[in-house]
Amino acid sequence: MTSDASWDVVYSETGRAGLATATIEERAAVLGFEAQLAASPYTCGELYPDRVGGLYTALLAVGGRLAWTSVLYRIDEARHEVMIVAIVSGP
Repeated sequence: MTSDASWDVVYSETGRAGLATATIEERAAVLGFEAQLAASPYTCGELYPDRVGGLYTALLAVGGRLAWTSVLYRIDEARHEVMIVAIVSGP
């Protein structure tokens, strides 16, 4: 399923917008999470039951605590790429 080479991590337009509007702490958490995704995307989140399939979600620790900040991402085996689709933040 995975190889030893690191995965490319890219952002969708919505993912880039989420990163641009994130707080400094959220942005740091997402950028740290990016490194984890590049190393092993299948172990970073949970498969989310969406209509299309293949969407993963991961709840991030922000500022040392779990927060309502989630990253939604898809894995593209053919391109060996992980796309951050959205960053969702709550109160």
